Amino acid sequence: MLATLSPFASGVHYPVVPITEETKDPLAAVKVLIRDFLDRSDYRSPGSPCDQELRRKLTEELSAWPSDIKPTLVAKIMDGSCVYAETTYAHTTHEHRYFIALYTACLMYVDDLGERNLDAVKRFTSRFAKGEHQPDPILQRLAELLGRAHDLWTQFGADAIIAGTLDAVTAMYIEFTTQGMVVKPSATRFPYYLRTRAGLGPPYIHFVFMNDWRATPESYLQVLPYMEHWTLGTKCVLSFYKEELAGETNNYVHLRTSAEQSSAANVLRHLVEEVLESAGTMDMLTSGDSELAALWQRYMQGYLEFSLKAKRYRLAELGYQP
Repeated sequence: MLATLSPFASGVHYPVVPITEETKDPLAAVKVLIRDFLDRSDYRSPGSPCDQELRRKLTEELSAWPSDIKPTLVAKIMDGSCVYAETTYAHTTHEHRYFIALYTACLMYVDDLGERNLDAVKRFTSRFAKGEHQPDPILQRLAELLGRAHDLWTQFGADAIIAGTLDAVTAMYIEFTTQGMVVKPSATRFPYYLRTRAGLGPPYIHFVFMNDWRATPESYLQVLPYMEHWTLGTKCVLSFYKEELAGETNNYVHLRTSAEQSSAANVLRHLVEEVLESAGTMDMLTSGDSELAALWQRYMQGYLEFSLKAKRYRLAELGYQP
């Protein structure tokens, strides 16, 4: 779990934030902390290639979606879902990557749908459990997609993918309906509780382990909590710059800021340390299994590559190239 640390906890790295009276930048600390995180993550671009067939198939899929979906949203979905599958899951087969890209597209749509048809989001899980048709065509597409998970992943992995998706859609509904809720100072575990539900950690972690990699999860079961913690934490760190530019405050860092009665920069600083600690633990846990270690390193570098390639994160503005 993301621990709540004292601002003066030992071992916390404090990078220098260069702010002068002439060039004050309200995001200077955020920029420095993100650069510090990427530098200490020892990022080395895997150079993942663009999958033209994947993009052709997803373009064809999205062209059949309802015409009232804004073109800007379609472009955002296309970029995010394809880049994610091409980089983070480059080690998987084309069939797996297309599932992941389409799955990501559907979930990005759900995140937007809450602004227009919140009731459809609210009722997705109950309709899915009862085997009922989803009135919204994209939610129906998502339900059908989940029905194929066991064809591509192990029983354990597919079960986690389905359960994690239902958790996430429910949590998205909660996020939409509690945007004005003030997090109480004593509720320090709530931000991470909500993040683990809405962040889609289990599905995206289990996507890594294809059904023909290893038949049972015993050899990698103990790394899953750290892998998920690293993934969710990294997303919070690397998306924070664009969220601050947009004035968004309904995110993990700001929820934690309220709970801990701290500053956003201080929370981000501690989050960087916590995520890097999980990466170090992953290295130790996989050190005796060369195949698992290689898979973890490919996933980690691929996820960082995705974050730098995805246009919506705007990390090129900080001088980083994928």
